[in-house]
Amino acid sequence: MEELLKAIKDSLLGITNERFYKTERGFQGELNAELRNRLPGFELEGAIVEQEYQKRIPYHGFRIRPDLIIHVPFEGADLQSRSEGNFVVIELKHRATRSDARADYENLYKMCESLGYPTAVFINIDSDETYIEESIQPSQASIYAFAVRLRGGEVQITEQEQPYNALQADV
Repeated sequence: MEELLKAIKDSLLGITNERFYKTERGFQGELNAELRNRLPGFELEGAIVEQEYQKRIPYHGFRIRPDLIIHVPFEGADLQSRSEGNFVVIELKHRATRSDARADYENLYKMCESLGYPTAVFINIDSDETYIEESIQPSQASIYAFAVRLRGGEVQITEQEQPYNALQADV
């Protein structure tokens, strides 16, 4: 998972055009492109990056649209369940307020608990705040938060994490 988190951070550092920091949609598209360029090792396992994948109630039990996911699609793969092959679920927000971040952290929690994503990532675009204290710790997943902004042509990242702690989960 460290390799995947490094790819995400390097992808954030690769977004240097000011235009992409103006909207969530523009940033999402560029992050998707950056991630695709940095995941060749995972592509060999069949993993892909998808945008706003529509989760369906009959298959997933809820209808949440994460901004990006990195996974092996269930259809056509030799997987026993829809929770296999899930690597990372990502929520993005442009200049999130504490309330906005809380809502996204709740969605990340639901995705981790229901579909077994071991890693959840929240990215606050054009901000210095991650609001990670608003996150809910999934029972078997880690949460990573990034606040990313462009200042003077330089990408600045604030990074925080709520790592999965198996000892706390057993208590």
